[in-house]
Amino acid sequence: MKRKIMLISTVALMTVVPMIVTSTNEVRATVNSAKKTVMHTAIAYDRDDNSTGRKYYAYDVVTVDPKKVTIDGNLYYKVFGKNQYLKATNIDGVTRRMTHNAYIYRSSNRRTSFNGKWKLYRGQTVTTYGGSYKFKNGKRYFRVGGPHKQYIKSYNLGLVINTNTAASTDSGEETTVTVKYAYNVNIYDNQGRVIKKNIPKGTKFVVDRLEKTSFADQFIPEWASDGFYRIKGTTHWLVAVLVKADKKLPLRDPQREENLNKYAYITFSKDTNVYNADGTIQNHNGQKIVKQMGQFKVDKLMYIWVPSEKKANLFYHLVGTKFYATNTGTSFFDKIDVGHDAYVKADDVKFVNGVQLTPLNTAAEAQVAAQKK
Repeated sequence: MKRKIMLISTVALMTVVPMIVTSTNEVRATVNSAKKTVMHTAIAYDRDDNSTGRKYYAYDVVTVDPKKVTIDGNLYYKVFGKNQYLKATNIDGVTRRMTHNAYIYRSSNRRTSFNGKWKLYRGQTVTTYGGSYKFKNGKRYFRVGGPHKQYIKSYNLGLVINTNTAASTDSGEETTVTVKYAYNVNIYDNQGRVIKKNIPKGTKFVVDRLEKTSFADQFIPEWASDGFYRIKGTTHWLVAVLVKADKKLPLRDPQREENLNKYAYITFSKDTNVYNADGTIQNHNGQKIVKQMGQFKVDKLMYIWVPSEKKANLFYHLVGTKFYATNTGTSFFDKIDVGHDAYVKADDVKFVNGVQLTPLNTAAEAQVAAQKK
């Protein structure tokens, strides 16, 4: 009789596991997994960012761990129970702003509707999934919907303005910290304001996050660079260098993580010429951007017609405006100001991190645009 009761109880528990529809492409299966729809063909990577050779195709439904994982600055979903990771942008997409009015296409020469409309307008925002596709006409398109084929020309879309996948807010770890000093150890709120002064030496707190906070620049560099511990269950913070942790948590830098999901980063692996939007080389008295360490933001990848070469080349648009330059004998630390509309050839630099940018146009489109000027 007891065995029968246990079996009945087990069956009853199994029947009440919630299946909650949370969005058009997510069904919550259990508290530890979620079912999501792949919206763009996705290669599965391992934890070290190496391809596993496995592909998931558009509209495949896959069970994943709901907590996202950051690998080399990009957000991934882990396939439930497997050492496979799928880029979140292939599932949740990213938000872009329309730069031109655009029709929606299902093929190179056939239009279709999207959310009941046949045209989207400049200034509107739209979700795109994964990288762009090259159609038979040689132009590139982003998927904006499904399961029906719905695409917009990449030329009509601007930069990513938001990633639709929220980064995990916690490291999943916690530790205990102990106040090291008898004075000047305070608790701060989310704006960096003191809410409790002079915490006694030896006081212990359980913390669940170590972060370079948004208010860190209000403090001395040592405190800012080492970060702040968040007291578990609160929005209150302790200066990391003023406490001793039983186990140091990984240091988070939300601004850096946000930038990695917004910009691509390049490095100058050789002395590099800077170009204008019309394909001419900027004149800096013979100076180029010097080969150097460091990673530099770029926010566009596009073809520009280069008149001197009589062909279109692929260029990155520089976000920064001042760069160390080749030495002309005046100063080892010379910088050149390239302005806000400066470009470098993709072949002259090396992509190292961040968003994998997709060309906003084609070589043919760049040539036609140059001929119209």
